[in-house]
Amino acid sequence: MRDILACALKSLRRKWSRTLLTVSSITVGVSMVTIVSMISSMGKQVVNQELDSLGVNGLSVSSSGDNTLLDEGTLEIIRNLSGVDTAMPLMIEYANATLRESCENSLICGIDSGATQAISLTLKHGRLISQGDVRGAAMVCVVDETVARKAYSRENIVGKTIFLNIGGVEEAFQIVGITEAGSSLLQNLTELIPGMVYIPYTTMQNLTGRDTFNQIAVRVSGDASQTESRIIKALERSAGVAGGFRTDNLAVQKERLGGLMDIVTLILTAISGISLIVSGLGIMTIMLVSVSERTKEIGIKKAIGASRNRIMLEFLAEAAVISLLGSLTGILSGAGLMAAAALLIGQPLILPLQAFALLVGFSLLIGCVFGVYPALKASRLRPVDALRQDG
Repeated sequence: MRDILACALKSLRRKWSRTLLTVSSITVGVSMVTIVSMISSMGKQVVNQELDSLGVNGLSVSSSGDNTLLDEGTLEIIRNLSGVDTAMPLMIEYANATLRESCENSLICGIDSGATQAISLTLKHGRLISQGDVRGAAMVCVVDETVARKAYSRENIVGKTIFLNIGGVEEAFQIVGITEAGSSLLQNLTELIPGMVYIPYTTMQNLTGRDTFNQIAVRVSGDASQTESRIIKALERSAGVAGGFRTDNLAVQKERLGGLMDIVTLILTAISGISLIVSGLGIMTIMLVSVSERTKEIGIKKAIGASRNRIMLEFLAEAAVISLLGSLTGILSGAGLMAAAALLIGQPLILPLQAFALLVGFSLLIGCVFGVYPALKASRLRPVDALRQDG
């Protein structure tokens, strides 16, 4: 086998310019597939990270009728159910937030402690709402960096005072933490709101005079579908009303989105893979030309005892080497371009090694398949006829 590879490499070196062009055609096709594969992997990870940061890993419980309300009782029922990891009430109000000389219409969100588990807030400075803040209905708040930059042109403004107009009364709140902008589902669903302010939900209850919640965010520890059904049954049994509550299974929506992205990736990969078929035709053409040019050489080899299998394997080895070189350079060039793009946009680079291995294997298969006919043609030449040819 070593001799066959040596002969193949020697033959390819003799026509190095033609070999380079053929390898380049494979390189272009493989690099296109590589780029599509890496874009898919990176895109899927970015989307999943964004969905996770939005709290899309659990359930959202809300009331669907006037006769059913979300209150402390429903919250306690949900928290006591098996499969529920954590449950947090959400109260939402639009209000004017005055910080320094900046007055903006903001979204005020009443939350419980443990918001990082329920709605995935990302803390940058200070602290989040604590259990003590909730029990004492403390006049403290957490703002996102958008609010901080708007007023102070910097992120860390822990300790500053912000005035919130809730229920028609303006109250002073001490800022105890700064979160990353866009790290909450609520903010991303309300892109027109310039910033988010989080306060203890008990504080919002005192200021608004209501004891109900807009939603209850639930993180599950087991099967989300079973937990979803368990929550609905428990709440309907407690309220004595059928169809009074609804849940949004956000994890299922995430899985569906992932499946849709996989289908799109498959279609794009198949389209870009057509270029590999075209490259295979190029290999066949070049190998047929090589057989015609080396007819006399083939006759000499057969005259001194080379078998048909030996001749066929030599030409197949040439096709395989061309495909291997093209696939490796294509992967390197495609990965290099994506590395530069990832660095430019500040996203982590993902190398789908399994996809690369499959791509190399597919390229070798293409080269061998399209190299079979030229190899068979070379192996079937009769020594007498081959030696009569010039060249």
